[in-house]
Order: sequence, then C-alpha cells, then structure tokens
Amino acid sequence: MNVKRVKTFLLCLLSAAMLISCTACGGSPSKNEAAESTGEESSGTRPEQFSQDEYVLYQNVFYQDYGKEVDGTEFEKKGVFASVYDAYNNRDRYYVWGYYDQTRCCDWQWEFVPAEGETLPPTGSLVTVTGTFVSDANALDGYWIKDARIKTETAFSGQSAELDMLSMSCTLERVQMYNIMNLPDSFVNKEFLAYGRIASMNTLEDPYYDDSWEIGFTWDGELPAIGTLVAVSGTTKDGTLIVSSLNKM
Repeated sequence: MNVKRVKTFLLCLLSAAMLISCTACGGSPSKNEAAESTGEESSGTRPEQFSQDEYVLYQNVFYQDYGKEVDGTEFEKKGVFASVYDAYNNRDRYYVWGYYDQTRCCDWQWEFVPAEGETLPPTGSLVTVTGTFVSDANALDGYWIKDARIKTETAFSGQSAELDMLSMSCTLERVQMYNIMNLPDSFVNKEFLAYGRIASMNTLEDPYYDDSWEIGFTWDGELPAIGTLVAVSGTTKDGTLIVSSLNKM
C-alpha cells in the first residue's frame, strides 16, 4: 500500500467527520470558497477549486443520508466543469467538481443537467452552476442538479480531447476508466487525455490510491520510474490506452 496516500486520505476523512455534524444542522448548503483563478481566460493552465465545506456537504449527502434533507433545494456550485461518457446508459454526464484541499487526496463532484438552451463551456473551465438539487433515478448517484444554468468564470483554452480525463477529479476519472475497460466497444479509437501513476512498463494506475484501478497501455518512448505521476494522451483501443504522449506531472 502507498502509506503516504493512505495517511493523507485518513486525515481528509477525519477532518470531514469533525465537520459533518455542524454541516448537517445548517439547513442549506454553503457556497464554495473562492477559486484560485484570476477570472481571465486561461491559456493552458487548468483552473482548480478547493473547498472543505463542499467536501463535507458532499459526504453528508451521499454517505450520511442527508440528501433527502436538501432534495428540492436551490444549489449554487462553483468548480471545474467535466464531462463523463457513461457507456452503460449511452449518455454524457456533466459535473462541477473540486478538491477538499491542496493535497488533492479527496474530491467532491455534483452531477447536473443543463437547462434547455444552455451552452456548455470548454471542458476544464471554472464554472458556477445554479439549479434545483433533486433525487432522480437517472442520476448516476441518485441526485443531480436539474435545469442548471452555467456561468463560465474562467474558460479553459488549453489542450482537450473527446475523453478529457485531465479535467476530471480522481473519482470521475475512475468512473471513466471503468467504462473504457468494461465496455471497450463503446470506446474505439477515442482520443483521450488522462493522468495516473506508472504501475509497470505497460500498466497505468490511479494517480493517488493503490488498489483502485489499473489499465493497460502501450508507449514506445522512455518510461519513467514506477510510481511516477504522469499525464498521457493518445487513443483508446480494446479497453487499453495507446499512448502517443507521456509527460511527468
């Protein structure tokens, strides 16, 4: 096991547990903290959003049965925009997400359904999403923000791809990777961006946690040391990654 990551993860959970009771009593969700962003269009730097309060609320809703208390509540969420292709249900799913803190060990993500006529920003943009938080059997985790309006705070103008996992939280990337591996026929020659750790000469694994996911890859260039965090791009094939670019992060 990766002892450093496990300890960091436990610290995140401990901090969340200390805050859960006061968040659950608050009645309405708090807004996210300000992002580390100038508000100007990015020229390649992916915006990030950090909020301990948002992480605790996320934990409350999905793991402490608090979702029914806020069902029907107006939500406003500020974070990074990501799109996951759900091959099991043949649909794109849209998320606004962020990290607990700068360790990036823990993340939160809210699925949303854009209101009719809304224009989606570039994947990886910093956005504010407003809408009604409701339970719905079609939501991946049972709840989503319905009829969402999207305000772009910082439009990401850097490299993108049809499967842009560099713009996803660790959790969302795990969901996308499982789709790629388990339903390969839905991901034939799809361009991708991704990040993870080198697990072996032909295996990439979860960027932060051991025993999460591993996917096979091929790469003709020089390979960094085992455990190195890398960003990769290329195309998908037969549930694996055909890597055309690999860089240390």
